[in-house]
Amino acid sequence: MKVCDIIEAYGMNDEPSPGVSKAAVRKQTSDAINANKRANDGAGHQNAQANIQQQQAMRKEIRQQSKRATGIPNRAYMQQQAELQGRQ
Repeated sequence: MKVCDIIEAYGMNDEPSPGVSKAAVRKQTSDAINANKRANDGAGHQNAQANIQQQQAMRKEIRQQSKRATGIPNRAYMQQQAELQGRQ
């Protein structure tokens, strides 16, 4: 077997460029893909956190609006009114 037969058989001429192996190219590609995934996940996480904070603020505002001047929440106030009317 000659060297050129070995090169032909094992595909050593199929390398992307001289001195760079296919494995190195695959690793670089996968590293770039994973870096993009991490960046996208981080951005998505920040967006999710912003949405959660906005929803919490909205719920707090709605909860504050439903309180009576007595400081009793609306549902408890209505229950007290129902009990008072039931006694009469």
